[in-house]
Amino acid sequence: MAEAAKTTVSKTIERVEKVPAITLTVSIEEAETLMAVGAKIGGDPEHSPRKHYAAVTEALRDAGVRDYMVGGEHPFKYLGSGALFFSNKKSSVFPF
Repeated sequence: MAEAAKTTVSKTIERVEKVPAITLTVSIEEAETLMAVGAKIGGDPEHSPRKHYAAVTEALRDAGVRDYMVGGEHPFKYLGSGALFFSNKKSSVFPF
């Protein structure tokens, strides 16, 4: 004789959500400039706002934009020696 019992099982459910986004169209030169600026950004790539710029540069690379380390004419060579650095901590001045 057949038997049945009600139970629960684990199931992975993937959900697609619509989130606000920005579409930006730039020239190749502008995109290379963004890559150059990104090379000067420091900070933890996982626990600071730098992670967002890392995503931007990854998308630019995927689109075929030359990285700042290539030879030849690239905006990176015109940047000064300073750097922009993101902290991991929120400050009272910039609490985002």
